[in-house]
Amino acid sequence: MSQSARLAAIPSERDEALAEVRQLITDLRDAAQDGRDLARRYADVLQNVVDEYCIEFEKRAEAALARLEAAA
Repeated sequence: MSQSARLAAIPSERDEALAEVRQLITDLRDAAQDGRDLARRYADVLQNVVDEYCIEFEKRAEAALARLEAAA
């Protein structure tokens, strides 16, 4: 390959590398957003589960307290 052919190929390779880097950045941003969305969904699910357990245990505690008060 001649010197001029190599010099002509350099900008093309550079452009390809820049395009690849831009695509990688876009892909990383998309993946980060997907990760945040998934974390929010799991946080919502976990919050709902905790709320359900707290309500259930509160009901059980109130029932146990009522039985204790009735027995006293």
